[in-house]
Amino acid sequence: MNVALYARCSTKKQDMDYQLQTLRNWATKYERKIVFEFSDFAISGKKDDRAGILALLKEAENNSFEVIAVTEISRLGRSVSFIHKVIEDLSKKGIKIVLINSNTTLDYNSLEGRALIGGLALAADIEWMLIKERNERGRRAIKEKGIKLGRKHKVVSDVVLKSLLEKGMSFRLIGKEMGVSAPTIMRRVNEIKKQLLVT
Repeated sequence: MNVALYARCSTKKQDMDYQLQTLRNWATKYERKIVFEFSDFAISGKKDDRAGILALLKEAENNSFEVIAVTEISRLGRSVSFIHKVIEDLSKKGIKIVLINSNTTLDYNSLEGRALIGGLALAADIEWMLIKERNERGRRAIKEKGIKLGRKHKVVSDVVLKSLLEKGMSFRLIGKEMGVSAPTIMRRVNEIKKQLLVT
């Protein structure tokens, strides 16, 4: 039986390779032939226009696989309506969806199956809301402590800066060499000049 794999990670910190390997191991164990692997990396399940899921749905039109394997239903999405639509469309084509973590085959054509899909989809949606709420609380707590959010500024080495200035390099070239912007170099040079005047 031909199977397509679908994996999704919502952040760059998550391990896409591990998720895909888990799916491959499942296919090997149950003697499924993998014909396609689709994935969306660092994309929220709330987005319906993900390249990977759209490619999967498009390929499903060709009837080239009978099963789609995902680790859990939340990988398909985090929207109740979107999950229902995807599963309904695939079911009409005779394609089954297997959640390998629980070894569950979703059946959209039975009352019990639809109830299960609805419950799992709602749980995925609620989980997303809880994650979002927890992240917002964390950001507020950090802000209240006076910790600045965002990228950390790179430290400019004064020794390296002096060496490059002595070579007659421009602020732009020095910035490029040190991986910072020209204004950052200019600011640091002005800070050094002020320190020399004070001493």
